[in-house]
Amino acid sequence: MKMKYIILGFLALVFFAACKKDFDGRTPENANITGSAYVRFFAGSMGAARNFISIDNQRLNGSPLAMGGLFPGASTVTAFITIPAGTRTVSVVDSAAVPAQSPLSFTRDFSAGQYYTIFTYDTSNAVKALVTNDVFTIPTDTTANLRFVNAISTTVPVTNVEVFSRARQAVIFSNIPTLGVSAFIAHRTLVNDTLDVREAGVPTNILASVNGFTFNPKRTYTLVFRGRYQSTGGTMARGANIIATY
Repeated sequence: MKMKYIILGFLALVFFAACKKDFDGRTPENANITGSAYVRFFAGSMGAARNFISIDNQRLNGSPLAMGGLFPGASTVTAFITIPAGTRTVSVVDSAAVPAQSPLSFTRDFSAGQYYTIFTYDTSNAVKALVTNDVFTIPTDTTANLRFVNAISTTVPVTNVEVFSRARQAVIFSNIPTLGVSAFIAHRTLVNDTLDVREAGVPTNILASVNGFTFNPKRTYTLVFRGRYQSTGGTMARGANIIATY
């Protein structure tokens, strides 16, 4: 499977100790991917303003990410960083002189040829990570792939959630618990759609929405529910983002 916008220069630039550390989206694609895994990062920890992510002590992003930020890429761009497959140490830190967020560090095995998204969540003094293995099949028709990640944070038990598509006038993900990750489903494309994250079984309790998003055929997307469940405003407010996975 050939990926679009995969940043393959990372192996030479970082893991073999070249001097240049900044990320350049113009780095040419390279077909020699043997032994590599593919990684991207979504900043979902509440109040995050200066997230920097490193793998094996090599910083990836040149600019800090606030809550809802994605590296590399954006909602309409597909990009991954390539890393050598195997067990790697992942770190997320706030680089400010007086950090507003506690550091996070964990180890994870990344398999060759596999795609991963690292989501952070929870409060700034208790940052945690949810790592998903992004396994999907490219659609052969005019649909897109879509999945849902419930990365919301809460200090008390809350109900499961569902996702309602206004374009389809149907619930497309049902009864997803906190930190639950759905399977990819086929979703309608080329129409303006609003996705509502709602309390499961309570259509009137809309918790977050992504308004006016158009899905493109044969693409793969992830809808993320993040922030504090109980907060509707400020730096910890709950919200939703759509990110392109392929």
